[in-house]
Amino acid sequence: MIKKVQQMVVFNALTHQRSFTKAAQLLDISRTQVSKQIQQLEERLGVQLVQRTTRSFALTEAGERFAVRCANIVNEVNEAESELLERCDSMQGILRVGIAQSFARHHIAPHIAEFHAQYPQLDLEMSLFDHRVDLIAEQLDLWIGMTDSPPEGFVARHLADCHFVLAASPDYLAKHGVPYTPEALVEHNCITYYSRERKDNLWHFRQDGQNLQVKVSGNYRVDSADAILDATLAGHGVGYLATYLLDKEFREGKLVRLIPDWDLSQYMPLYAVYPRHKFLPKKVDAFIRFIKQHIGEPVYWDKVLNS
Repeated sequence: MIKKVQQMVVFNALTHQRSFTKAAQLLDISRTQVSKQIQQLEERLGVQLVQRTTRSFALTEAGERFAVRCANIVNEVNEAESELLERCDSMQGILRVGIAQSFARHHIAPHIAEFHAQYPQLDLEMSLFDHRVDLIAEQLDLWIGMTDSPPEGFVARHLADCHFVLAASPDYLAKHGVPYTPEALVEHNCITYYSRERKDNLWHFRQDGQNLQVKVSGNYRVDSADAILDATLAGHGVGYLATYLLDKEFREGKLVRLIPDWDLSQYMPLYAVYPRHKFLPKKVDAFIRFIKQHIGEPVYWDKVLNS
């Protein structure tokens, strides 16, 4: 099949250029290759398509009919490629994005109307999940996710580092006491993130160059960052919370920051991951720039660490 199409492309170039030499120049191959392709085409079809002499060139009646078909096929190929490139490089059509669920809820979903106001001809399909994604299998143009090991074979553009803070509700602390050191957490009900890909029951701390790792436990494990925040606010236990989840909880007294003289050394990088392209589609680049514009640099939500 490939050989047939190749011969038809060469024949189409020849019929338009009316010269073996000019056809070779157009296709960036040698004149000998053009002649060989035409000869093989005629032998395969068993029909003479071209009448050649040293000074003249003409198509036979069969060649004229075949030239029309070849021109149609080549035009279809060119139009298909042009349409694809135009749609990939325009701000219309569909943009399919997968995003970490809790991050999307807090920092992207509230601004979707603004994105559509900027790009009214672009439809957005957003899938929310926290698992590691297969962009090809799930037919995504872009994945915005938190991972310390971006998938190989894709472009991974670093957007931010998501940090953590230790907290509990005033009700929980009134009933169970306040832990003043990382080691004291072993006596507390700790709410942990638990999924098929990550089990965060080892909490990491750092102080004056000293690193400390504490294995915690509790009666509630869940694979949703939002669910951890909700349980912490409800007084169920101590939460190791991503700062991007928080806003006014400390200022309003809904949560109390714990062990503030120790830094929580764990963090999760936030990446924009997309298939490799020679030219990045404009709609993908626009969405990445839209996200970066809203999260800022440094990210605005880390202000809770100084509140």
